[in-house]
Amino acid sequence: MEKLKDISVINYDQFIVKKPTKPTLTKLKKEVWKLFSLWVRLGDADFQGMNTCCTCRKKYHYKKLQAGHFIPGRHNAVLFHEDLVHPQCYSCNFFLGGNPREYDKFMREKYGNQKVEEFDLLGKGKQNGYKEYTAEELEKLKFYYEDKIKKI
Repeated sequence: MEKLKDISVINYDQFIVKKPTKPTLTKLKKEVWKLFSLWVRLGDADFQGMNTCCTCRKKYHYKKLQAGHFIPGRHNAVLFHEDLVHPQCYSCNFFLGGNPREYDKFMREKYGNQKVEEFDLLGKGKQNGYKEYTAEELEKLKFYYEDKIKKI
């Protein structure tokens, strides 16, 4: 007859099923940013995936572009603001620090002086530049941009 195992030796921890953890706000924000950035870069792309840098006006494949912010710093209030983020080449966005003079010129051509002045207020002062996202808001944004990308 086979001996039964001593139950005091069994490691019961290996049988505990852990509940899946909810993604952190940081992880959710990164997921939304990835989708938002893709949507920005694909938005006006042609059938070959070519889009134009908003500051130097050169054409690049959308995979070579970045989502550049008009208001620097990527504050939460402007992080996912569709009017304040446009396709930019790596050179303009990184090496030229966003190429602010040309970006300003682009924004004024696209939106007008009054609107650009309003946009500038979003990045100034704690009350104007601060936005704390909840997990629910980020989840909604994630689904929103997934849907927008599908429609492109």
